[in-house]
Amino acid sequence: MEDTPDFTLDKSAINSLSSDTRIRILSSLRNRRKTNAELTRELSLAAPTIRHHLEHLKEAGLIEAQEDGHKWVYFQLTSFGRALFNPDKRVRLSIVLSAALTFCTALVAVITYITTPRLDIRPWYPGSGDPFLPMLIISVVAMVVQAGILVWVLKSCGTKE
Repeated sequence: MEDTPDFTLDKSAINSLSSDTRIRILSSLRNRRKTNAELTRELSLAAPTIRHHLEHLKEAGLIEAQEDGHKWVYFQLTSFGRALFNPDKRVRLSIVLSAALTFCTALVAVITYITTPRLDIRPWYPGSGDPFLPMLIISVVAMVVQAGILVWVLKSCGTKE
């Protein structure tokens, strides 16, 4: 089993993540390292604004500055910053297993609803002749949502990040 480092979201990191601009910067750096000028053009913001946000992200330990020996300073995600965008494979596996289990449970509830003989029971709420209809509706909604989550997670696992 591989040893993966643990990261803790402290107050500084949470404050850094509270800004939409900083999230956009982190998303942009996810693909490759960039200079302040590149981020300024890409995000259509003033250079001092980008610099201000980069400083917050550096203080939080989400990015680091890397000088290449020339006049440019490149900014890139730290391992902590990358971990925010690329969850551990175990996390993805647990999401897939949870969604699959919930989907199966909802499917069993739908099958039970369809195959159970109807009893002549007075509904516990007015307006419906079938007291088990809410179970069917909730089960179908759960199946649709869990199927969507499964497709989304499996699709994101197949794409290169």
